[in-house]
Amino acid sequence: MGQKNIPVDSHTYELLKSLKRPSESFRELILRLVQGQGDRVLRHFGSWELDEDELAKIQDVLDQGWTGWEK
Repeated sequence: MGQKNIPVDSHTYELLKSLKRPSESFRELILRLVQGQGDRVLRHFGSWELDEDELAKIQDVLDQGWTGWEK
């Protein structure tokens, strides 16, 4: 497998360096950071298209849950 150079500025280098484990190479760090990205919760934000009825039901459940907590 060949190698490629990826230029990064000093700020990016320092961020990567701070994430790197003591015995880990930068190559291993990048692989660790990139692997499993598809399973992250943030990728799913905004994927649920909420209609008005669903929103009203959610709001009702939240309102019921907070009943008795209001002073």
